[in-house]
Amino acid sequence: MKIGVLGTGTVGVMTVCHFLKYHKDQNIKVYCVHNPNKKILGIGESSNIQLPKLLWESLNFNVNFDFDELDATIKYSVYYKNWRKHNFYSPIIPNEYAIHFNNFKLKEFAFKRCKEIYKDRFEEIHEDVYSVINGDENVKVNNHTFDYVIDCRGWPESYDDYYVSNSLPLNKCFVYQIKKPGDWNFTYHQATKNGWLFGIPLRTRQGWGYLFNDKITTDQNALLDLSKILKKQIKKSDINEFKFKAYSAKQFLNKRIIKNGNRAIFFEPLEALSGGMYDNINRAFWDYIFKKKSEKDVNNYLIDLSKRYENFLCYIYHGGSTFNSKFWKHAKEITTKHLKNNDVWKETINFNKINYYNCTQSYPLGYYSWQILDKQLGYNYFI
Repeated sequence: MKIGVLGTGTVGVMTVCHFLKYHKDQNIKVYCVHNPNKKILGIGESSNIQLPKLLWESLNFNVNFDFDELDATIKYSVYYKNWRKHNFYSPIIPNEYAIHFNNFKLKEFAFKRCKEIYKDRFEEIHEDVYSVINGDENVKVNNHTFDYVIDCRGWPESYDDYYVSNSLPLNKCFVYQIKKPGDWNFTYHQATKNGWLFGIPLRTRQGWGYLFNDKITTDQNALLDLSKILKKQIKKSDINEFKFKAYSAKQFLNKRIIKNGNRAIFFEPLEALSGGMYDNINRAFWDYIFKKKSEKDVNNYLIDLSKRYENFLCYIYHGGSTFNSKFWKHAKEITTKHLKNNDVWKETINFNKINYYNCTQSYPLGYYSWQILDKQLGYNYFI
């Protein structure tokens, strides 16, 4: 069996590792089709627990010996500042952990290990993807033929086949790097008048991202906020910027191709929960390939998970922050409206009143994580 992975961003690498490790049949070979000269965003990334677990199981990634390879630090929690009168942590429940890592370095590290461990079962094809033909018996990518393909090529060219959310408040991000090691073991989530700021510690640098809505806040005011927090005079030329929509695929799986990464879903960076979604997409495709789930089952399952993921983000926002500003009034209004009379959200609330852990109905958090976060935010949904 030949499996093709398109793209080498974080999710492309995760997918290569996933299918090499969990497809133990030696007759399965994984190919990654990508242009090595194509640039990635390279912010510096905050993971959830799925990534270090996958790297450990597939590549023997060891935090004691391999962290320099990824410029990585351990992540034990998310630190919420200015979301409530008391600042608080959203912890990763022991005995698990996540990591912050330099996504410029992930592919080089992972693919070198893949070639050492899996030898003839992994191959790179250095080409731009200019043609994908999805057939009943195989998938043709350029002039190559695969049995199945995972499409991880990033942002979609068109959103016609996607659900675009009107219930999340962000659409723009300014990214700024500080060439100084990060000396903390959590991801900053600092609320501001006009949005919020994430901070990611790496061993050699810090990655900061200012998230806002450019229909409410001007670029100039966002830069002023960023400069004030970081105590630096930051100009437009100092930052990288990108605009985004909050969206998810209407159909994740079509015959022999499944979308993953930003090709499948992107809402926003809060709590880095997208990693769990991407991992579930790979697991669902594995079940489909080996006839454990139908195409309809996989799509229904992943659409349900994406709804639960969106609900979680609305849950965080709908209580607002310590700022009574135009942005936060807007955020509270649209997210409260989304959760009202939402049957999936009602199911999540009812389910988390019972002591269960890591079940689909509780997604994207386990029972104990919901309880801790709910108490800190002062919602008291699960009493």
